Amino acid sequence: MAVEKVGNMPKAQMTGPGASAVTGGAGKPGPGVGLRIKRRRRRLLLVFAFLLTATLAWYTLLKGRSSIDADQSLLLKAKEQGAGNSNINSNSVDGGSSADENGNIIGALFDIDAVNKYFNRLTEETKKAEEQTEKKESQLLAFVNDESEALLNDAEELRKLYLSKEHNGMINLGSTGNMADAQLNVLKLKNKMSELEALEVKENLDKAKDSLKLNSANKDRSIPLSDSLIPDEESFSKIKTDDFIKGDITFQNFFSHILELISRNHLSFPLKRRMTLENGKPVIDNVLFYEDTAETLSEQQLYTFFDFPQNFIDDLKMKHENVINGIPDIAPHFYNGNGYVAVGGGIYSWYALLGIETLRKVGSTLPVEIFLPNESDYDYQYCEKILPQLNAKCIEMHRVFGSEGLKNFQVEGYQYKVFALLASSFENAFLMDSDTYAVSNPDVLFDSELYENYKMITWPDFWRRTTSPVFYEIRGTEIGMVPVRHLNDFFVNPEFLSKPEDDVSTAVTFHDRAGTIPEWTTESGEMLINKKEHFKTLILALYYNYDGPYGYYPLLSQGGAGEGDKETFVAAANFYNKKYYQVYKKPERFFGWFNNVQNYEHSTIVQYDPLLDYEMLQKVHTQLRQDMESQKEDFVYDYNKYYSDVFTPDVCKPIFYHVHDPKLNPYKIMEEKWTENLEGKKIRNLAEDFPRINFDLERFLWNVMNHYLCELKIKIPAFEGKDADKMCNEFMVDELAYLDKSSEKIEAVYSPTNNVEQMHGGRDWN
Repeated sequence: MAVEKVGNMPKAQMTGPGASAVTGGAGKPGPGVGLRIKRRRRRLLLVFAFLLTATLAWYTLLKGRSSIDADQSLLLKAKEQGAGNSNINSNSVDGGSSADENGNIIGALFDIDAVNKYFNRLTEETKKAEEQTEKKESQLLAFVNDESEALLNDAEELRKLYLSKEHNGMINLGSTGNMADAQLNVLKLKNKMSELEALEVKENLDKAKDSLKLNSANKDRSIPLSDSLIPDEESFSKIKTDDFIKGDITFQNFFSHILELISRNHLSFPLKRRMTLENGKPVIDNVLFYEDTAETLSEQQLYTFFDFPQNFIDDLKMKHENVINGIPDIAPHFYNGNGYVAVGGGIYSWYALLGIETLRKVGSTLPVEIFLPNESDYDYQYCEKILPQLNAKCIEMHRVFGSEGLKNFQVEGYQYKVFALLASSFENAFLMDSDTYAVSNPDVLFDSELYENYKMITWPDFWRRTTSPVFYEIRGTEIGMVPVRHLNDFFVNPEFLSKPEDDVSTAVTFHDRAGTIPEWTTESGEMLINKKEHFKTLILALYYNYDGPYGYYPLLSQGGAGEGDKETFVAAANFYNKKYYQVYKKPERFFGWFNNVQNYEHSTIVQYDPLLDYEMLQKVHTQLRQDMESQKEDFVYDYNKYYSDVFTPDVCKPIFYHVHDPKLNPYKIMEEKWTENLEGKKIRNLAEDFPRINFDLERFLWNVMNHYLCELKIKIPAFEGKDADKMCNEFMVDELAYLDKSSEKIEAVYSPTNNVEQMHGGRDWN
């Protein structure tokens, strides 16, 4: 049999009895009638198959997609062609049509090529939609990142302005760091996102901020210091002290990562209340002067002093944790020996020179290192000629830490102190402000049992502690619910301090509770510290000072008098549960000058000998124990009786005069007439109590100034262009003559118990 194809249908040319059926001849119905019935049935089944396939596609794959109709039409045509072929097969093989038809229908329903084509198209469209969504989310996240960086740049600019005397007034850098709603801090977000659909912004903003927060916590705001970057104990032990001072690459690499860790965790939301500057320093709008021992500075009261925005708190919580986790647990072995450290540079190098001369006057023989913050602070004559004769030398910041590591880490003012400690070569370093002068030999403290036990000695300020409870929240410190001491009395039985029914938040002094920094506040003009023991303390203090002016200083003081770096060292030691001894004898004030508004002011803070202080403390504890045991339930605790009334100036021994205002710049003193009273008569600037220390510090210092400026005629860079002739031929002559004469008169009438009048000074000795 030959098959001739006509159009799309095959035409069979046959001989024999069935030919008339194929050609349409009349006669008895033949097999073609049955074939037409079968074709109709097949078409009905194909229609059913089409409907079933369309229904499955509608409900199972993608609702209402128009492309399914085209796919099913192609499928139907293919099956109709297959049906025509099945007709031939049905005539060729009698009785096999039913099985063949059913097989073709099932094949049509589960055609793999058609299904793959459909799913490929669906996958491509889904992928395209996902790419569009990811692109928009990426845009949003980029905007959030950009504006966050803008805020960080604002914060960096604020920090650069700090202590810049050229800046006064309100800072206006566009920072919205104090807004309560974090979303408002994404500057210009609304304008930049105007082209995106509002619904997508709403749905994706939270995701973007969560991603940003995670990114900030893990990457953008901290540097994970890998083992390959952190030198171990063995590497640190190989650093020699002399190499460290000159610039050791191992230390520099290590510290560059510490600085980067701190800078990349810089606060994002500087406090608006500290954005008004005067002479480069934030203006404290409400200075607090709490010194009454009976005042209950409770948790509730401390919360009222300063309102810290929630975004500021949340930001510093994360940053503080990042820094803590990034500080390596390692001890530096390149620190060796004992010595004194002071910050020099500019006029402060002059003050430090006077301080070194005074140390030598009272018998100190230990070496001194003067820290120079800037390369321009180096002066050959000062560093290579004058200081070596006094067993002192210059330590240059850029040499120790490396210029590369410091280039993006701007440091100013108070913040130099911690750098000076870290840069000095001494293991036991005595940090002294450059305007602090020893009046008895401090060398004995280094080898004392007191220092050996505590590893850190500090001196108190005049004021009670006003640190915010928010500070402890930020650093994650759990605060106890009952008092464990009273002020700085760690010995008293806490049963005498409060009653069970007292509300701890209102009736108990907050800093009497466990976990807090004890009273009193600290005066950081003097501090003796073991740097191996407190290496992590110093790094944490560096972080507190880096973000100090617009962050940690207000947290630690809330406007308390002297807000600045002074609490950062004890705060860091307290975080690491490191003990320290703070002198119990509070400082005294020496008066002696009239300021620019003609008020008679104190010029000097007098600090006292910690060794005698510690001896007296043991006697206080003995007396307190005896009274508690003998009086039992009748015992009434009185802090003033055991402390304030015991540690008095007439029985305590001065060790330092911190001459902070006016500082000993002879030309400035001459120009402002600060050695005269309002009537133009000569007065003493450092009061009249010097017989207690067995030498006249004020007269000694002016003689030292005369020696360098007028006798040796040393060229001091800070005094370039000043009138040396007037200083040496007129003012200095008169000043020395007055100090000689008044010194003799004061010695003649001095009384060790006449504290008030002699500390106040100002009497006429002309």
